[in-house]
Amino acid sequence: MKVLLLNPSPTKVYGSMKPPVVPHLGLAYLKAVLTKSGYESEIVDMEADSLSTEDLIRKVKDEPVDLVGITVTTPTLNTALEAAAAVKKAQPAAKVVLGGMHPSVMPREALSNKDVDFAIKGEGEITLKELVSCLDRGGELKEIDGLLFKDNGNIVANHERALIEDLDTIPFPARSIGKKAAYSYPDALYAECAPVVTSRGCPGRCTYCNSSSIFGKGFRARSAVNVVDEIELLARDYNIREIHIWDDNFVTKKQRVYEIRDEIKRRGLDIKFAFPNGIRADFLDEDILKCLKDMGTYSIAVGVESGNQAVLDKAKKGVKLERTVEVFRLARKLGIETWAFFMFGLPGENPSAAADTIRFAKVLDPDIAKFHIMKPFPGTEAYQYMVDNDLLSCFDYDSYGIHTPPIHHLKDLSEVELTQIQKRAYREFYFRPKKFIQQIIRMKSLNRFRLNVQAALGIMRVAFKR
Repeated sequence: MKVLLLNPSPTKVYGSMKPPVVPHLGLAYLKAVLTKSGYESEIVDMEADSLSTEDLIRKVKDEPVDLVGITVTTPTLNTALEAAAAVKKAQPAAKVVLGGMHPSVMPREALSNKDVDFAIKGEGEITLKELVSCLDRGGELKEIDGLLFKDNGNIVANHERALIEDLDTIPFPARSIGKKAAYSYPDALYAECAPVVTSRGCPGRCTYCNSSSIFGKGFRARSAVNVVDEIELLARDYNIREIHIWDDNFVTKKQRVYEIRDEIKRRGLDIKFAFPNGIRADFLDEDILKCLKDMGTYSIAVGVESGNQAVLDKAKKGVKLERTVEVFRLARKLGIETWAFFMFGLPGENPSAAADTIRFAKVLDPDIAKFHIMKPFPGTEAYQYMVDNDLLSCFDYDSYGIHTPPIHHLKDLSEVELTQIQKRAYREFYFRPKKFIQQIIRMKSLNRFRLNVQAALGIMRVAFKR
C-alpha cells in the first residue's frame, strides 16, 4: 500500500490576505502512525509545494498510489473535492478518503461526492491505520470505528471512534515536512520555528467553535516528559529556536504547565515560546503567566472576541471583561507580548456592542489585534442560530474563509455594516501615532520585520478595500 496525504490549498480561505503557509500537523501525525505500522506514505502540501490541480494529476499518473487521504475544513471542501476529482482522473482505481473538521461535522455530505470513497469522523490516526490495513490485507470495512463508506451506492456509517485517551501513545509527527522553505509563522522572531500540539480539547463551550467535533468536550493532554522530549528533538535535530504551541488551551491544567516548565529548565533547553492559537483569559493568572515567562514564552494570544459582556455571555464565552483587562495588564507587567482576537457578527450584536469592542481593543492595547467577522461553521450553535433565524445569506463553502466577506447578517447589522465595522476597527486601532511607534519598536529581528510587512499590507487591504 502506498498512501498520499494531501493538504489542499487554503488560498480561498484567506480572501485578500496572504495565507500563512504552515505544516499540517494533523497529516504529520497520520504519516508518523502509518510509518510506525510499516506503510509508505507521502505528504503533499499543495500551497507549500506550489502544486496546481494539473500538477497533482501528473504526479499521481507518474507515481501511482493506492489511497489518497485529504484533510478538509469547511472552506476548503470544494478545493478538496477538486483534488479528489484530479486523483480519480489520473488514477481511477485509487481510493479517496476525506478527514478533518468538515467530514467530522458533515460526514454524509463529504461522502456524497462521486469521487470520494470514504470519510473519517473524529480523530483519524487509528481509523486511517485500520483502513489502510483493511485495504491492504483484506477485512471488513464495517468493523472500522469512525469510518463511513459506500455500499452499492448507499452510505454506511460505522460506530463512532472512541477518543484516544493516552496521547503519549501517538508517535511524534513526521517532521520531514518542517524543512520546507515555504513555511512561515506569523510574527515569529526566528525563521527556525516549529509548531507543537501538546493537548487536545478545550473546556470552553463557545457557540462559534466546532473543535469538539473532533476532539470532544473534554481535555486530554500529553505528559510533560513526552512534550519536552519532542521539543528537545526539534532543538537537537532541526536546530529549532522557537516553538509555537497550537493547543486550544495549553494552560487548562496548571500543574502540567509547571511540570513542562521544570522539565525544560532541567534539560537546559534555550527555546523561545509563543502561543498564537490563543489561551483563554479565565485560565490565566499571575502565577501561570510568570511560569510561562520563566519557560521562555515571549508572546501569547487571547481570544477576547467582544468588548460587550452581553454578547460574550450569549456566545457562552464564560469570561468576564474585567478578567481580560487584568490578564493584559499582567502580561504587560511581565514583558510578555500580546495578541488579541476580536470577532464581529456574534448573535445579539448591534452597532453599540460593536463600538464597545473597538473601544475595548484600544483599552487592552495588545501588540497585535485581529478583527474578524464571525463565520458560522456547520456543527456550531452559532450556525444553527443563523439557520433558525434566517440570517445566513450564503451556503457556498468557498465563502466561509476567515478573511472572506460576511456570509450572514444580524437583526441590527447587515453584511455591509459588518464589513464597515471591521474596516473601522482596523483603522482606529492601528492608525494611531502611538501604535505606529510600537510596531516599529517591536521589529526585533529581520524575520519578524519581513513577516510583519506582509501582514501590514494585508491589514491595509482590509482597512481600505472598497
